[in-house]
Amino acid sequence: MQKLPMRNKSRSCCAKCFLGTVLYIFILLLLLFLIIFVVVPVVFKYSTGIQQNLIFPTWIIQAENYTNVEAFGIKGVKNFYLNLENEDNVTLGIWHILPFEILSDVIDNNDYNYDGILENANYNILLYLHGNGGDRTSSLELYEILRRYFQIFAVDYRGYADSSKAKMGESGIVADIVQLYKWLRTKSKSKIFFWGHSLGTGVASHAIANLKRDNISSHGVVLEAPFTSVTDVMKTHPVVKVFSFLPWFSITIIDPIIGNDLNFNVKAYILDVDCPVMILHAKDDDIISYNFATEVYNTAVNSRNYTYQGNVTYHLFDVLNYGHMYLYKAPELSSYVGDFIAECDNFERQIHN
Repeated sequence: MQKLPMRNKSRSCCAKCFLGTVLYIFILLLLLFLIIFVVVPVVFKYSTGIQQNLIFPTWIIQAENYTNVEAFGIKGVKNFYLNLENEDNVTLGIWHILPFEILSDVIDNNDYNYDGILENANYNILLYLHGNGGDRTSSLELYEILRRYFQIFAVDYRGYADSSKAKMGESGIVADIVQLYKWLRTKSKSKIFFWGHSLGTGVASHAIANLKRDNISSHGVVLEAPFTSVTDVMKTHPVVKVFSFLPWFSITIIDPIIGNDLNFNVKAYILDVDCPVMILHAKDDDIISYNFATEVYNTAVNSRNYTYQGNVTYHLFDVLNYGHMYLYKAPELSSYVGDFIAECDNFERQIHN
């Protein structure tokens, strides 16, 4: 019998080793593909909890003693809780922040007649709705600007801060804010404005649209760093983009957000906002692109009737370092707010003449 040369045996072993390595790498890559591009989307699709934690990341918010207002370096603030009569039995934590013109350095926070000031129609009311990663303490610097014009009610949504833990979803959160607005209306004849930041723009626009069904209108709304919808923002996120080529992308990642009541479609709600709108956004916002604000603005201008729904004003800030959270640094912001209030007053006079 003729024996194979040693060199041929060596080559045969190397070939088998190479093929084994290639097969191993192929199987490993296939498993990684299945885990990343099949298992992860499927888990996301069927895990409402993961979706809710993505949209409402309450776990990143450090608990505070919200009753100890002085610890936050702000005067003329009352912390209180409003019990809502709804199926979830929600209690909302709220700060009532007084306007500057009635503050006094010689009066402690607890010495003000907050109820009396609320009932005084001379002081406009601003209902402030924060972003998804904040609470009622997150905008202290902005409050110092806004309280030149308003008494502010800064509220934490259900599940946030020390508000009640309850089912998290757009409908529930918006229903709570509608009830809060109606409560304010029973307590005061003041003009009531909305100010929403980021996620708060979705809450504000949806709440105003719902109030319209009850023939209730806001005096004006400010949308700071708005978006068109949660799913639109998701599609632009680098991580989500990785999955966008998949045939099952929409059915596993996008559709569940809509189906589980988490989408906050600002672009749709803005059509039912029957009051003047002011949109604010920074060009260097790396959380929510200003392109979304531009799209909301174009939709509002082109699809609303300004004669009975009011004008839309859009301020796009070119100065860098404002980002997603720091528009309060803009020197012109205060004058923009003052001008907007005057515009809202003019609009109300026009529609009642």
